[in-house]
Amino acid sequence: MLARSGKEAPIVTIIIYRCEKCKRDFNNIADAKKCEKSHLKIKEAHIKSFGYGIYPHPYEIEITFNNGDKIIYVAEYLRG
Repeated sequence: MLARSGKEAPIVTIIIYRCEKCKRDFNNIADAKKCEKSHLKIKEAHIKSFGYGIYPHPYEIEITFNNGDKIIYVAEYLRG
């Protein structure tokens, strides 16, 4: 690209750091690493409801994360 002076504009290098978990971009590596460490990891997963019905998969699972949190996930089609 030509600058207003008619000379070639310099190329600018832009460095970004991306969290591999959520794909969020950061201007410095410290913030990117902090973000990566903040994401929870699954410690255990258990099927809570086997009521398969017409669907080939369970409709409720309980996930335990490495910080001790337990969350029950319900299949999308049951949410109405």
